Amino acid sequence: IIDEEPGDFDDDFEISFDKVPKPKEIVETFDKYVIGQDEAKKSLAVAVYNHYKRINSAMTDDDVELQKSNIIMIGPTGCGKTYLAQTLSKILNVPFAIADATSLTEAGYVGEDVENILLRLIQAADYDIEKAERGIIYLDEVDKIARKSDNPS
Repeated sequence: IIDEEPGDFDDDFEISFDKVPKPKEIVETFDKYVIGQDEAKKSLAVAVYNHYKRINSAMTDDDVELQKSNIIMIGPTGCGKTYLAQTLSKILNVPFAIADATSLTEAGYVGEDVENILLRLIQAADYDIEKAERGIIYLDEVDKIARKSDNPS
């Protein structure tokens, strides 16, 4: 649906390290494409804002240090977690890669390894490493890893 929408997400924001959109601006753009999930939209907007602020503060010489943070979205199947992440990547104009966490393996002998996910992100960025560094990696089904390890057979 996002790809079929008339208009271009790129018109909303061109993310750069100099100009970080305010959380309110991100939420307003979310509201155009996502119905409901108001708390999730606000939380994601604040997290993204803080993420870019952290990157900006690392580039300056001030003594303020912001902590790194990642986001975990929890909810039942079909509530829109993946859609929110995909929409966020479109809003921010950053590449997006999705992987099923249950297929990940440490050594990559069976299933998928982390390098393949990074390769997918780089491909989504048209092999532009600088753009891929700003991309979103979405690990789906993380909750099933715990269930899988509860039953060692």
